[in-house]
Amino acid sequence: MKIIGIGANFYSNESERKPLSKDLMIFTKVSSSIAKGNVWHYPSCTTKVFHEMEVVLKINRLLSNVSPQDAYHCFDEIALGMDWTAKDLQATAKEKGFPWAFAKGFDEATFLSDFISISEFEDVRNLDLTFKINGEIKEQGNVQQLKANYEEIIAYTSQFMTLHPGDLIMTGAPPSPGEIFRGDHCEGFIGNRKLLDFKVV
Repeated sequence: MKIIGIGANFYSNESERKPLSKDLMIFTKVSSSIAKGNVWHYPSCTTKVFHEMEVVLKINRLLSNVSPQDAYHCFDEIALGMDWTAKDLQATAKEKGFPWAFAKGFDEATFLSDFISISEFEDVRNLDLTFKINGEIKEQGNVQQLKANYEEIIAYTSQFMTLHPGDLIMTGAPPSPGEIFRGDHCEGFIGNRKLLDFKVV
């Protein structure tokens, strides 16, 4: 199973919109980074973790070099996921020209809600997202603000690697990512539906 992420994929306002770049900032995360539940364990390998909550798609068919049109019906379940980033590890990697593997792939770096059938949503391409820490809104947006939409991410990725059923696509987080601390209580919502509810320990 592969986990595909995309960086800087949310417009913060309408004035930012511009034609989609032909090259997207795609990265991969390791399957051993997946976790779920009501507790998230702050990693010992870092002292500065930032939150990024986003919609996660679960691929349901074999895909290779497909068009956005052909990618339209290639997922039937979604989740909310935390794409945690160890900012200190990421900064060191950038300075040395290294990949971000450890900054994005440490244990529990991909923290997921349960997956839900897209049939339970009126429009899976028009979802309001809200992430709260200790009751305060830290991220908020709608997936219509994605720079590259679901199908464009999938089609682009499939030009380079074959996608298999069960592969996960993390689609990008609303602004603004920020730091997380032990003791924080975190909640993630699609509309009024709470899908994530956990404490950082």
